[in-house]
Amino acid sequence: MTKKTESEMLIIGGFWKTPSVAEQPEVVIERWRILEVLEGPCAGERHIVGYNRYDFEGRVSTAIVSYDPETRKCVTRSGRVYVLTGRSGYDADGDYVWGAWCRVNGVAAQVDVSGMYQDLTPDDRQL
Repeated sequence: MTKKTESEMLIIGGFWKTPSVAEQPEVVIERWRILEVLEGPCAGERHIVGYNRYDFEGRVSTAIVSYDPETRKCVTRSGRVYVLTGRSGYDADGDYVWGAWCRVNGVAAQVDVSGMYQDLTPDDRQL
């Protein structure tokens, strides 16, 4: 058998049902982005895409219905609370789940609006 180079390898991930909101009312998300859907039945919705710090998985939220910049908490359509931690950023696991979510929901275009949710700490402002 010939050894494949990294660029020739196919990475296959899995998907599983998330716990109910009653079981998991709050999720801490790092390396997060907020993506707004531009067209189709989900147009105008904003979703959190990132890494679930405690369950070690990529996560895509249901549509955001409210955001508190003081606590950096988003409440989504499901009623789950997502805590945005750290600075916004890219996460490959979250992006993988987002790609699948887009295929299932017929989303072909989105825009990154993370800057509207970024709370800059004093240390961040010095960068």
